[in-house]
This record gives sequence, C-alpha cells and structure tokens, in this order.
Amino acid sequence: MSFLPAISIIALLAMLPVLISLRASMVEGGTDFAAACAIAAAATLFLMLAEFPALRLLFPIGLALLGGACLFVLSGFHRALDVSKRVSTLLVAAASIAVLALLLAALGANSATLHALSAIGIAAAFVLNIAVCSQHRRGAPGPIERLVVVACAAVGCSALLAVTTLSPATHEAGAVPLAPVTWDFACAAMRHFYLPALFLGVILMIQNRVIADLKSAIARDELTGVQSRRALLDFGQRALTVSLARQRPLTFLLLDLDYFKQINDRYGHAVGDAALGHFAGTVTACLAGRGTLGRIGGEEFGIVLPNHSEDAAFVLAEEIGRTVRDTPIGRFDRPIRLTVSIGLAEAAPGDTISDVMIRADMALYDAKADGRDRCTIAGRFQPDASARALAAAAAQMRAADSRSLEPQLLRDTG
Repeated sequence: MSFLPAISIIALLAMLPVLISLRASMVEGGTDFAAACAIAAAATLFLMLAEFPALRLLFPIGLALLGGACLFVLSGFHRALDVSKRVSTLLVAAASIAVLALLLAALGANSATLHALSAIGIAAAFVLNIAVCSQHRRGAPGPIERLVVVACAAVGCSALLAVTTLSPATHEAGAVPLAPVTWDFACAAMRHFYLPALFLGVILMIQNRVIADLKSAIARDELTGVQSRRALLDFGQRALTVSLARQRPLTFLLLDLDYFKQINDRYGHAVGDAALGHFAGTVTACLAGRGTLGRIGGEEFGIVLPNHSEDAAFVLAEEIGRTVRDTPIGRFDRPIRLTVSIGLAEAAPGDTISDVMIRADMALYDAKADGRDRCTIAGRFQPDASARALAAAAAQMRAADSRSLEPQLLRDTG
C-alpha cells in the first residue's frame, strides 16, 4: 500500500478547519468547499483501504464519495463566482465527462489513456489554481473568467474520477500495463494531490477576496461611496510626491456644504444623509475622472487634482459650484437646493499633503466669510504650528457661524 493517500488525507484534514473558519467570511460557496474537503478526505480513506484485497468492496464507496466531493467543488465555484445560471455549471460538467468518455472509448483502459487523462487533469489543475488565486486581485471576474474556472474545475474533477477508476491499483495485476516512472508519478499526483492543491487555491481565493473587501471598505466612505479621509490623504501624498518629482502641478480642493446642519435639523438626518450622497454623486460626475474625491468628515470633502495648476483648478471649482447649485435634490416633497464653499490651494516644493490641505482650509474659511457658495484661492505661505491651530479654529468658527445663520436658511428654503 502506498503512503501517498495518507499524505493526501493529512493535507485535506489540515485544510478543513481553515475552510470551516472561512465559512464566516460572508463569501458564497464556503460551506460547499468545506463539505467537499471533508468528503474528499473520507473518500481518500476508503480508496486507501480498498487497496487491501480483503477490503476491495470499499472501492465503489470511495469512488462515490469522491464523485460527491467533486459535485460540491463545482457547487462551491458556482456560488463563489456568482454564476448566473446553475444549468451552465451542469452543462460544463456534462461536457467534460462526455469528452472523457469519448477518450476512453477511443483509447480504452490502457496506459496511454492514463497518460492523456493525467495530462488533461494536471493542465486543468494548473490553470484552475492560477485563476482562483488571482481572483479579485484586479476587479471582479468577468463571464469568460468565470467560465474558465468552472470548466477547469469540471475537467479536472472528471479526469480525477477517470484516473482513479482506471488506476492500476484498482484492477487486478496485469490488467493495465504499467506506465513509465514519470507517468506513474503523474497519475499518483493527479489521484492524491489534485484536490489538496485545489482546496489550497480555494483558501487563497477566499482570503484574497476577504482582504480585497476589507481594503475596499477601509478605502471607501460607507455613506457616500467616495474615498475615506485616510485613503484620500494617502493617495494625495503619493500623487504629490510624483507631481513634485516630475515638476507637475497638483492642487487640493476642500469643499464644505453650506448650511448642512440646518438641513439635518429641519428635514432630519435621513435627508441629510441623502444630501451627502447626492452631493458626492454630483461632484463625482462633474469631475469625470479629472480628480479624486474623498470625504474628510461630516459635510467636508476633499479633491486631489493632479496636473492641475491653480488657475485650472479654479475653473473646475467654479464648474463644481455651479453644477451643485443647479442640481437640487428632487426626491422629497420640495426640491432642496445645495450650495458649496470651496477652498483651493496649489502644492509648492517641500509641501506635504497636510500642508496643502491646511492652506485650502484657510481659503475655505475665507469663502465662508465672504458669503458662501464660492471658491477662494489660498495665499502662499508655509503652515506652521500656529497656522494649523488657526485652521482648526476656522473649522470651529464655520460650524458656529452655520448655527447662527439658521433663521436666514429657513427663510431661504421655506
């Protein structure tokens, strides 16, 4: 009896707790993959015991369990990749089985058949593991990628079942001619290591997806869908470093919705949340890829504009203000008109993104003081500790000023 089945069982049992723990990752198909791994371990045990002449009757049971594990694998990929129609998975599985049946009919149960099946299975396993390990490293998989994964899984599982059925160990001695050592190793690898390698790829696929989802959640503001403060400033610092190195301009816009507290107080926080989402969508559409929008906090947003000089950024800021003014929220009893004040600052040599943001914040305070609904360009100075404190004080004064002007807002919107 070979020791390879024991290694396969140990590998499957080692990966089973990981697959079970990943079921809670909210990734579809995790339960199916965990069930497939457990059934595959049991199937390998039965097939190992069937190599003893007295226990040869266990072979059909092991083969049936192996088939069940393969079905769970296909079901897991169907769910994990969100294949639109289950019938497509079944058709791919049926087609792969039909091709292998034709191969068996043409070549018969001999060493050449085992060679071909092993080559097909190993090739499918190789492509499959590359595909599943690269899932969600670059956006969601498209229909063709999903079909490739499902097809490779079906072909590999079908080849595994055929190789297991035709393996010399499952027949009487001499029934199947022995293959060269290389092909013996290939058949053994297909029988005993295809599923462990497959489940290892599945674990990596689920972990990659969970990590990608976490990164996306961290980088995105949950309410508006734009970048979070941390993600925006990280991007801004990288873009600033590149721009200064290439001697290209970079400008930062700080945007603040006017009278937002009064919108919350008069219409409720649900309407305030809708206003933030509407504003973010309006500005994103206006940017049209020319800059990156993020939410700084509350009703404050920031825009990083690489390759934009102060004058070009001012023109864009005016366009944003006009678009926001002309695009009221129309989902409620009466349209709610929004306006935005904008502070603008261009990066200078030696700046960090925080320095540029502080200057933009000071300009924003000036825009608020000048009557709101306008853009103001920051003066040229390097912020020190006192300037940072002044910027924080300016933010507090803007909030206090908004509260003091509540009656005027109610008259304007009422």
